[in-house]
Amino acid sequence: MRKRNFVLSLAVAPAIAVVISSCTQNAPDSNLTVHCTDTITGADVTNGGVVAHGHCTLTGALYDNGPEIDYRTQTPEVITIRKVITGAKGTITLVIKIPQVGGGGEQFTVTSGTGAYAKLHGHGLQVVDNYQATPATFVLKGTVSHAQA
Repeated sequence: MRKRNFVLSLAVAPAIAVVISSCTQNAPDSNLTVHCTDTITGADVTNGGVVAHGHCTLTGALYDNGPEIDYRTQTPEVITIRKVITGAKGTITLVIKIPQVGGGGEQFTVTSGTGAYAKLHGHGLQVVDNYQATPATFVLKGTVSHAQA
């Protein structure tokens, strides 16, 4: 009886290894669009302080919306915006890099998340940067994926 259980365990082990392996891989990337409308309150902020408050809507791979706060840091080479969006399912932090020299596009990266977004990864471009409007409008397009536990 023991021998049979041992043989059965060895036969099942490769299948269990495949299941565990597939659970630890990243899910495929999916498209994400983030639309934000902001009230800019600190256009001259360069030290990481609050530059704007607003509201964002996420569509595509994620469907959520909620308030957001933007923090701004500036050097002669790049402006960095840290956008913290608090939705119903969790919080997402995006970092947008805006080159001051040489162009290259306004790239964003998902740097952290909480709740349903705790294992979110992604990147893309800010395709609309209408900071001079009242209210200011921004659109980011990219791809995201959830790392599976």
